[in-house]
Amino acid sequence: MPNSERFGLSRFLKVVLRLASLCLLATLAAQAQTYTIVHSFAGAPNDGAFANGELVQDPDGNVYGTTYEGGTNNFGTVFKLDPEGNETVLYSFTGGANDGANPLGGLLRDAEGNLYGTTSTGTDAGGGALFELDANNTFRRIFKFGLAGTGNGPVSRLVTNEGDLYGVTQYGGLLSQACQQGAQLRCGIIYKMTKGGTQTVLYSFTGGVDGASPRNLTRDAEGNLYGVATSASLTTGTVWKLDSQGVFTVLYSFTGGSDGGEPLGRLIQDSNGNLHGTTISGGDPICKCGVVFRLDNSNNETVVHKFFGHGGGSNPAVGVLDHSGVLYGTTESGGTGWGVFYQISRTGQYVVLHRFGGSSAGDGADSSTGALSLGTDGNIYGATSFGGTGTACQNPNGCGTIFKYTP
Repeated sequence: MPNSERFGLSRFLKVVLRLASLCLLATLAAQAQTYTIVHSFAGAPNDGAFANGELVQDPDGNVYGTTYEGGTNNFGTVFKLDPEGNETVLYSFTGGANDGANPLGGLLRDAEGNLYGTTSTGTDAGGGALFELDANNTFRRIFKFGLAGTGNGPVSRLVTNEGDLYGVTQYGGLLSQACQQGAQLRCGIIYKMTKGGTQTVLYSFTGGVDGASPRNLTRDAEGNLYGVATSASLTTGTVWKLDSQGVFTVLYSFTGGSDGGEPLGRLIQDSNGNLHGTTISGGDPICKCGVVFRLDNSNNETVVHKFFGHGGGSNPAVGVLDHSGVLYGTTESGGTGWGVFYQISRTGQYVVLHRFGGSSAGDGADSSTGALSLGTDGNIYGATSFGGTGTACQNPNGCGTIFKYTP
């Protein structure tokens, strides 16, 4: 065989092997990055319904969370999913004076395996409860909300610092005409709670430049607290900080325009101290479908991504998760109509990883309460309020799901 032919054949074989290698790498990548429904809720009386995010995982791989409804009394549940996806309802809320009803926030787990959370309504005071479910599944109400200055309607996950619990309520606190909603004249609070049930109100919102109805605390290593609040008119909102000395500062005020409006989701802080979050409105002037934003150490805002609706998703209500510098999040609408699960790379590239298909596809729908969580096993976990295969719920779109994504 002439040298020229041998050279041509060698080059051809190299190209074939190169293409085969690329195909194998693509296959392995597709296998590594997988979206899976871990559990579809069936609703009352034997299962939860309308799942919340902010899931927490123990060292054995069990995942814990809450549902807004379902359970024995249809007032919500605390549940556990083992690594094989088998579910156990750990507690069914009664809606009574002791425990309240309708948990909307996720759970906090301490080193002893005790779970802490809140219900958004119920108890004899009507404003919800802060509770503990210990490692033996013994329920204890730590505190009841609803008494004017003590706060009313907690809907966000707790954080902890030096053994104490910190949280926010949508309503309650000092009287303010700016937050008038019927007889409700209070704009929400930031509070500290001992595990023995002693509450300290750290800040009461006025509905003015500070915002109203605070959501979703984040704590940094120095003990400073960060969160978001809407405005009394529900069109703009703020990012705020309460430092470890109790000094409250508005870091950024949204205009409701291209910079975004109505922040609701959890903030996250990256290794450089930048805060990332989402707004459910503002951004593109036509769609007004929300943004992902970054706030640097000088409180300068940058819009990382604007949502335009349709296949790319719209209305990101739950914030983002930072996993090794890559941002992950969900939207409550857009995609095929039921929202999307998305990724923003370190270079800012936006990619839709999954479009929720709803109950007709056996998939989740409407991821709107509680952010994504990074499990101890390296998987990303999230919840959808609707969708799945459950048929007991009055809503025709299913009782909700828990999903897992392997990066």
